[in-house]
Amino acid sequence: MIKKINWFDVFLALVIAALFALVAFANQRNNARYIEQIDVKLLSSDNHFITQEMVEKSIIQTFPRDSKIVNSELNLKKIEDKLNKHPMIAKSEVFVDVDGKLHAQVSQKKAMARVMNGTGSFYIDETGGKMPLSNQFSAHVPVVYGELKPKNKKVFSDLLNTISNDEFLKTTITGIKINPDQSLIFTVRDYNYMVEFGHLKEIEKKFDNYKAFVHYSKNDTLIGYYKNVNLRFTEQVVCTK
Repeated sequence: MIKKINWFDVFLALVIAALFALVAFANQRNNARYIEQIDVKLLSSDNHFITQEMVEKSIIQTFPRDSKIVNSELNLKKIEDKLNKHPMIAKSEVFVDVDGKLHAQVSQKKAMARVMNGTGSFYIDETGGKMPLSNQFSAHVPVVYGELKPKNKKVFSDLLNTISNDEFLKTTITGIKINPDQSLIFTVRDYNYMVEFGHLKEIEKKFDNYKAFVHYSKNDTLIGYYKNVNLRFTEQVVCTK
């Protein structure tokens, strides 16, 4: 008995084979394509610790040779790993488009405060980690004096994030002194008094109290004579001349 040929199945098989061949040819051609251009995009608009030129130079250093590089010789993970190890970079994503252009999208770290103590000077980032100072950019952030105990790193980082995310606090607090007992004292921009914040407890309540104090006292001429504003008692703000 002669089996009837299903021409539709034959046609479908030929189409699938052709598609595989086309994909293989496209991949081979893409792998043989030279990287003609590097496009660096800095995603953080408020920080300028690094430049596009610095990122591009770091990428080129990962190439196998200085001459033109073909797509097949690229190790994108190696490039991302190198960029992510940069002390000013929070995260990077690297990819190549169909035209042979290498793209690098880079998010910079954000400085929350600048520490000045016996161990040197450096920034603290959003996660509480250390960032070196930069020759490219100087961040306008509170200056921290004193030594922070490791056990307080997380809650201190939360405090810095609270300040950075609040427009009033960000533009008001200029300095933070860490006392040996880990209590804090703030200096502020518009007044000569010191703000006794106390220990790293009830942070939001204390900041709310301080903002309310400034709001209701800004028309009071006495505020210019205060030497100390005490936030340690969360039920009230105590001021002394």
